[in-house]
Amino acid sequence: MMGKLLPLVVMLVALAGGAAAGFVLRPDNDGAEAAAPIRSPVPQDERVVTLRDNFIVPVLRDGRVWGHVVLTLGVEAVHVSRDTILLQEPVLRDGLTEALFRYGSLGGFDGDFTDAIALNRLRTRLNEVVNQRLGDDQARILLISMARQDG
Repeated sequence: MMGKLLPLVVMLVALAGGAAAGFVLRPDNDGAEAAAPIRSPVPQDERVVTLRDNFIVPVLRDGRVWGHVVLTLGVEAVHVSRDTILLQEPVLRDGLTEALFRYGSLGGFDGDFTDAIALNRLRTRLNEVVNQRLGDDQARILLISMARQDG
C-alpha cells in the first residue's frame, strides 16, 4: 500500500514546493510601471506560449513506478495566435500527455534521456501532436525544462 502512495506523495510535495517557490520568487509589483516587453528577433506574426502547468510523466520499470519526469513545455507557432493556442491548451495537453506517456513507456526517459538524439526523438513526437492539433505545420514544441526524479 505504501509503495503505491509514495510516488503520489512525492509528486504532491514537488508540486507544492514548486508553487511555494513561484510564490516567493514572483516579481515585486508595488504599483511601479512594468518594464517594456522584450522584443524577440522573430517575425511579428510568430507566437510563443509557455503552457500553464508542468507535465508529470511516470517512469515505469517492470510495471512499477520507478521515478517521474517533470517537463515544462512551450509552443511556438507562426500561423496561430497566442489566444488560439491558449484556448486550445486542453486539447494540446491531452495529446501531449498521451505522447509523453507513450514515449516514457517505450523507455524514452531511461538512461541519458537528455542526449541530443533522445531529445530530437521526443521533440519529433511532440511536434506531430502540436502540428495536428493546431493545424499549423510550422508550429513546434519548446522543451523549456525537464527533470527526472528517480524513485
